[in-house]
Amino acid sequence: MTPVQLDNYYTSILLEPPGTSRDHYSSDSEDEISTSETHSDHVPCSPMKPACKVLNELSAQIDAGSLTKFNIARNFMWEGAKRAVSRKAFSPANRVSVKFTDDSGTSEGAIDWGGPMREFFTLILQYIHGSRLLCGPENSRFLSCNAKCLEDNDYFVAGILIAMSLVHTGLAPHFLSPVMFQALLSDQPLAVPLQDVYDHELKSSLESLLDLDTVEQAKRCTVEGNLSTVLDLAGTLAIPIKTLDDVKKMVAATSQWFVLGRCKPALESFRDGLSALGVLEAVKKYPDSFRPLFCESPEKLTAEKMEKLFRPKTSPVGSSRGLTESLVLSRWSDYLQDTEDEEDSDITLSDILFFTTGCKVIPQYAIPVTVEFLHEPSTEGLSRFPTANTCSNILRLPVIHRDYESFKADLTFGFLNARGFGTA
Repeated sequence: MTPVQLDNYYTSILLEPPGTSRDHYSSDSEDEISTSETHSDHVPCSPMKPACKVLNELSAQIDAGSLTKFNIARNFMWEGAKRAVSRKAFSPANRVSVKFTDDSGTSEGAIDWGGPMREFFTLILQYIHGSRLLCGPENSRFLSCNAKCLEDNDYFVAGILIAMSLVHTGLAPHFLSPVMFQALLSDQPLAVPLQDVYDHELKSSLESLLDLDTVEQAKRCTVEGNLSTVLDLAGTLAIPIKTLDDVKKMVAATSQWFVLGRCKPALESFRDGLSALGVLEAVKKYPDSFRPLFCESPEKLTAEKMEKLFRPKTSPVGSSRGLTESLVLSRWSDYLQDTEDEEDSDITLSDILFFTTGCKVIPQYAIPVTVEFLHEPSTEGLSRFPTANTCSNILRLPVIHRDYESFKADLTFGFLNARGFGTA
């Protein structure tokens, strides 16, 4: 189907439920579009249960004896992910192994079931967030209506990958609009506030329509310019305008069609993917627990939280190594604080966490990090730069610096320039 055919087809589904007709709009019907308080049609909501606990229970399905391999080039994340998901032997319940390759196609050696997997899901969520699968404001995204993505089954794949990310790593999307999240829970039409119409021209036209003082002015407005085309596609041009309340109904129905109605086939495909590992059912059962994971910004990283997360493994008190480590740790604490405080800093606390764990935010599953020290020289001598083992969540700090400024500069360079998993 072309995008226009999809629009026309799903307009009829959206605006003419079984047993109704367009004459529905000519009366003061009590069958208004459901508000966003509507929950799932099939799964009753249960008392609040922490999302981390629910996800931990779902993770019991992971089959440690079976393996799904993702062979990923970072510049072609989506292609590699789709290849893995499309294999006949693929199962979202299989244990995940991620192998990254560099741009030349040679292995980086990042093959395991810990850090590379977390980095993969971090990056794939980032890709989905900015892809043509979604539209609307940066941190309040809606599913798009893209015929090519439907044809390629991309919405389904995105749903599966988000479900796997939640269950395998505890990493959540954090970018859906509350209205879009609510649409996941229920097949009933939801009211869409005019402020959620993300096309600025359409939003402005609908606002102007609402501001008109008379029915005659409203009638003229609906048949002028681009607005008439949109109203015709939405099926709302057929709404008889007898009172100004009818104008409000027209605007509400058009907003609902534009934001949710057009993407109905994408939503159905996305739901099918999100059903993997029982995630959609859990979301419907515990919507208040999962809403922050889908809609709200992740927990803000602070220097204090990072210090609690990064636990040093130190040498005996009073030893020469112990004295050196205490100095390094004091510099480390200042480095974290400077990173948080300096608005024009080249680095963020998320960059440091990503270098060490493969995560840019704190996931639902606990990931304590061990801080070790680079006392032992390599073939090139003592390292100036930090290294990490993301599989074991170990950060190793250099001990060679004579002053804080050189320590700070080399840590920043290492965190920002190490490709992959902490190999500075």
